Amino acid sequence: MRRSRFTAATISFSFALLAVTPFAQEAAGAGDAEALDPEFAAAVDVYNDHIVTLASPWMEGRLPGTRGMELAKEYMEFYFKDAGLEAPWDGTYRQPFELAPKAELLSASFSYTEDGVTNLELGADFTPLAVGGSGSVKAPAVFVGYSLPRTKDEGDYQSYAEGDDLSGKIAVLFRLEPMTEAGNTKLGDQRWSTRASYFPKLREAAERGAVGVIMINPPDANHDGTKSLLSFRGGRGGMDVPVMHVSIEAGERLLGKMDPEGRSAIELRKLADQAPQIIDLKGEIEISVEMKLEKMIAENVGALLPGKGELKDEMIVIGAHLDHLGQGDFGSRGAANERGRVLHPGADDNASGSAAVLMIAKRMAEDYAAMGDDASVRSVLFVGFSAEESGLNGSRYYANNPLIPIEDHALMVNFDMIGRIENRRLSLSGAKTGKGMDEFLAPIFDNSQLDIVQPEGMSGASDHTSFYTKNVPVLFGIIADFHQDYHTPRDVTSKINRIDAVRTVSLFHEIGMAVAAYGEGFEFQRMSNSRRAARNQRPKVRFGVRLANANDDAVAPGLRVASVTPDSSAAEGGVKPDDRILTWNEKEIENFQAWMSMLAKHEPGDAVTFEVQRGTEVLLLKAILKAP
Repeated sequence: MRRSRFTAATISFSFALLAVTPFAQEAAGAGDAEALDPEFAAAVDVYNDHIVTLASPWMEGRLPGTRGMELAKEYMEFYFKDAGLEAPWDGTYRQPFELAPKAELLSASFSYTEDGVTNLELGADFTPLAVGGSGSVKAPAVFVGYSLPRTKDEGDYQSYAEGDDLSGKIAVLFRLEPMTEAGNTKLGDQRWSTRASYFPKLREAAERGAVGVIMINPPDANHDGTKSLLSFRGGRGGMDVPVMHVSIEAGERLLGKMDPEGRSAIELRKLADQAPQIIDLKGEIEISVEMKLEKMIAENVGALLPGKGELKDEMIVIGAHLDHLGQGDFGSRGAANERGRVLHPGADDNASGSAAVLMIAKRMAEDYAAMGDDASVRSVLFVGFSAEESGLNGSRYYANNPLIPIEDHALMVNFDMIGRIENRRLSLSGAKTGKGMDEFLAPIFDNSQLDIVQPEGMSGASDHTSFYTKNVPVLFGIIADFHQDYHTPRDVTSKINRIDAVRTVSLFHEIGMAVAAYGEGFEFQRMSNSRRAARNQRPKVRFGVRLANANDDAVAPGLRVASVTPDSSAAEGGVKPDDRILTWNEKEIENFQAWMSMLAKHEPGDAVTFEVQRGTEVLLLKAILKAP
């Protein structure tokens, strides 16, 4: 790919109208004294320029393999060079690695023959899926219901008997899983279960010998995904047979003609809702897909700050993933009609972390340049990892192909979503992955203007995981309060909290300098898996409150409510913002973790009583718990 070239002046001019610089003034107007400091205000403006640029439509959602991602890599490389940092990999700032091949659709057709030939329209009636393969097939069809794979639990709904064979036939199946009359799942606990995922269903049919697979959106399903067709998308799924996705309307026409008893699509759906179905259909289906596989090369963007003295041969890595989802090509949590079609800017995820890496790189380079000849500090590698969203690909490649031996890496620092900090709460995990590191960092945490929330175990599945599995101590910074714009088109720069993001930059600049000069280093130690622990006790109910600063617990009893979700159990029970929840079914709430354990024991529909403190009053309230 031919790389475009631009300068800092071009960038500044291009985004002069987009960058809104007086954030420090606004913060000061809200009573934030630090924002009056000119140096801090200038840092906020720099952070703003970085994040507005990286999350702009110009960057196309930073999907690996796109022009927008190339521009994002050039942008990061430009500022690494501007900071005076060295090219780490044989004179280049790029570390290339292979991804799964990208599939480009060249042509597709779909017809069925029964009392004449009927053709379906590409894009309106059907779309091929890149999880399948190229090929042309004309064969009889068989209806297989939901095509759910077998499980170890014999009590589960099973779509196939042990010996069911689909060889030489085109399998026709419904998307999702068995439903109630109302169109809700029968298998999940209020939500659709993991068995509703389409890829295992398609693969199950192919592995039973089907020469082609057709997935139809089921009628009258209470699921947004059935209202539209999946896009072709670009990643290959490894199936060798053609795979088509068909709309509700086209599916009704198809099944109405091909069912031997003339049953409609909704009648066939209801049959499959009750029991497995293997029904030979009339006529033949002919499908054809031609796609081209293109080798995909992604690149990490990195820059080296050489160390000094006795510690120069040890390495600290400070990184964040630069990539995002493009148009929501995969991993989107947006509405069904947005996935694969609407820009996902990725302002918080993870332009926010990439901007932090650029700023810390410049600050540490200036600090190192000011050091005397007798200084002893570790080398630092700053990296914008690629293809994190599709499976930590860039960081895994680096960890397997490090610049120096991986055992000489003293620490890896990772930022992923630091742009939407609320109430100054930053989650920072990993301080105990190095022996004595938590005590070493404690004074730095205490002096920070942020409220550092430290999970009990190692949290997050982001790029630090690739280093943690190699026994490298890690620190992971991320917002403590999750937001619903994650992986949607609504993750935009207007919602970024620039002030606290720059406080995070300052915090990790201080951490980076302190660890760089700390002679002893930290021996790696493994932490408990908080993700698994949380999954094991994940509540089946949702109360409907967002809690305020957890550190309030040390000052006053109970858990203070910051906001209440409308129509939730809490709202219907009379909870209001600033209430403190004191007891739960007559038991005192000691802390947040204790309350989570209490919630984990409940089922939807349970009635609970609880006490709240409202001003000087203590009120006894009741609520009926609802599913998440």
